[in-house]
Amino acid sequence: MPDTKIVINPRPANPVTPASANDPKEALFSYPEPDKKLLLGWRGLLGFLGPGIILASATVGSGEVFFAPRGAAIFGYSILWCLLLGALSKGFMSYTGTRYIVLTSEHPITRWGRIFPGPKNWFPILLGVLAVLSMPSWVGGVANLLANMMMYLTNGALSVPIWATIYIVGTLAIVASGTYQHVETTQTYIVIAKVITSFVALFAVNPDWGQLLLGLIPNMPTYEPWIATKYPEIASRSIGMEMVAYVGAIGGGTYDYIGYVGLYRNKGWGAMGLPNQKEIEEKLHIIEGQFPLPTSKGEIAKAKTWLKAAQIDTIVSFGTLLLITVVFTALGSAVLHTQQLIPSGMKLLEHQSAFLTVIHPGLVYLYWLAVWCALWGVLSSIYELYPSTVYEAFRPASSWVREKGKTGVAKYVWIYMSLGGLAYNWAGFNVVTIVMVGSILGGALSCGLWCLAQIYAERKVLPPEYRMSSWVVVCVALSGIFLIAMAVFSVLDQFKLV
Repeated sequence: MPDTKIVINPRPANPVTPASANDPKEALFSYPEPDKKLLLGWRGLLGFLGPGIILASATVGSGEVFFAPRGAAIFGYSILWCLLLGALSKGFMSYTGTRYIVLTSEHPITRWGRIFPGPKNWFPILLGVLAVLSMPSWVGGVANLLANMMMYLTNGALSVPIWATIYIVGTLAIVASGTYQHVETTQTYIVIAKVITSFVALFAVNPDWGQLLLGLIPNMPTYEPWIATKYPEIASRSIGMEMVAYVGAIGGGTYDYIGYVGLYRNKGWGAMGLPNQKEIEEKLHIIEGQFPLPTSKGEIAKAKTWLKAAQIDTIVSFGTLLLITVVFTALGSAVLHTQQLIPSGMKLLEHQSAFLTVIHPGLVYLYWLAVWCALWGVLSSIYELYPSTVYEAFRPASSWVREKGKTGVAKYVWIYMSLGGLAYNWAGFNVVTIVMVGSILGGALSCGLWCLAQIYAERKVLPPEYRMSSWVVVCVALSGIFLIAMAVFSVLDQFKLV
């Protein structure tokens, strides 16, 4: 095994810069001709789904099945604004990364390592470490939900740790023997099934639509008196910690998004479709200032056409996320909150079966099938995403990671996050406690840092013609501030400092 070399050194005083970097007339490359389907309207654009479907299944499952209904069960409709704002913020965040890699062929985390003041690569390593620390909590948390479901359905035939072990080891074996295309296709059908079943349940329950709309108005939720009486363990947790668990869970975190942007390499969109990709990457690596991207009207038009692929992938992914978040928050408020039932302890998923049994008791079987598909979709998707996350985060600083590639790194990542997920479950933690680490570090704090970092990076390296429009920049900045504020508030609230 070659030595691992981590580069955290000050930049050289006189970096080597190619001639093209100083001559705006000499572009580094010309964009490939856009796929004709990008010019055919929505029907053609729907052919450009892919990484967003993987992300949707990796993030929507746990949020819709457990966290959105749980938040609604505790706080009612008043938590809706927080869930939607968190999801919307992550939508803007993810788009900043996907548009950047389509325009430049470079993962944004690579550029952050070169342009931030201080030792080289410190920021990618920071985000990478936060992501790596968060990974086992999500493997363990999703496996814990699946284990609780099987405990209920089999009348306790096996314990939660044993069921969690079966799912973690079994999913690892399946994903390790499969292909990206197989995973992507499987998740497409799972996400479609989620949307259909959730809509049927919503209209069957017929929630209070007026209260649902009022839930869009930001407010500070509170614990009602019955929660302290019936669920003292929940009432003992700070409201800030409870809220950040939902914000972190809904839409995932940097442990998902670093890998999500990296999966775009499989699609060949925009600059990533150029045949001399390795040569371009080497030239970009030594450029310190603004990129010499082509600035003719024709080239800019081609680039913007390719951006449609990233836009539709993001819109479908986060549109699905927002839609299902609203649906399951409404269901949780109408069914669980009114009956004072909160998913907790060993009853994490049973109460939610009422979402479909209000239509017909026999639909309880459809509910459990949908839950299983959603949760297993999450578990299988993160085994695809997280090796890409580790590869992209540490690639700029580690020669060993670059040499191994994503495929070579995958087995080490799989072993690490599997063992960590098993440890959480065998230690006896419940799902909320397990995912709290990931929610604060990876789901809120580092997502907010990503937003602000990418605004800075675009201004630093992209020509004006390629930068985000002003309204998008404002939305991204507000998203970053909100996510960082949620992480800070949760910690301060936990220690009674606010």
